[in-house]
Amino acid sequence: MEELYAGLFRAMNRFRKLRIGDLFSDMTKTDGMMLWAISQLNLEKGGGRTTVSGLAEKLHTKNSAVSRTLKNLEDHGWICRMTDPKDRRNTCVVLTESGEAMQQNMTCTMQEFGRAVISQVDEQDLKKLILCLDEIYDIAAEEIEKRSMRNRKEGQHGKDF
Repeated sequence: MEELYAGLFRAMNRFRKLRIGDLFSDMTKTDGMMLWAISQLNLEKGGGRTTVSGLAEKLHTKNSAVSRTLKNLEDHGWICRMTDPKDRRNTCVVLTESGEAMQQNMTCTMQEFGRAVISQVDEQDLKKLILCLDEIYDIAAEEIEKRSMRNRKEGQHGKDF
């Protein structure tokens, strides 16, 4: 069982190490994730504007890390930041025209890349893999929740890690 556990996490970790950023010569992985998140949140708001805190929540990171990345995106001319007219404490973020073009280019490149990879895998094997990964994710999320609740009740922090 230990071998299976180690093998699963080794395989998943290998995906994290893929250098997807190499597909985009003028952008870092973090820049790409941020552009995607801005685009997604703005779509969810029906063309509205997202905030720094909204981005931090979507990307599961801190406002300060978001702000550093936004500075880089702003330097490239891909985003524009402005004070929220409804609540001056918040900063809104929108893609510029060149940011929209970059986001579209990224989306097309990733779709093409995904199709090229997937086309080399047997369809039935891929369907089984997706089902297995979904099942493992659900079980892992449930286990984390159980342990988190138990640790809160016992006043423990990080004991299971």
